[in-house]
Amino acid sequence: MATSDPIHPLGHEDSDQIDPTVARALTPYEMEWLRRQCHELKLKKLQILRQALFEWISEHPGYRFYEEDFGDTMRIALEKFIRQHSREFVPVTADDASDKTPNTALG
Repeated sequence: MATSDPIHPLGHEDSDQIDPTVARALTPYEMEWLRRQCHELKLKKLQILRQALFEWISEHPGYRFYEEDFGDTMRIALEKFIRQHSREFVPVTADDASDKTPNTALG
């Protein structure tokens, strides 16, 4: 049975709000990287996170997800996605994210 519930493990689709558990697991650099892509390329955070996760899952088909470490898994997937697709996105330096924290970049 299909559902119209916009809540996903990554966050709330309607508001493009990252789930707090996932956001806490991401580094300040990753949060700034996401924010910059969304602002400058007009992409959605959850769209990028989903693509990163899809690519990671395709390389780890036997992996079993557990709620308590889903945020860490998402961080690993996003790290790899950023490295593999660095030429396709707006560059972000560590200095750009140095004074940002995951809690200030949730929205």
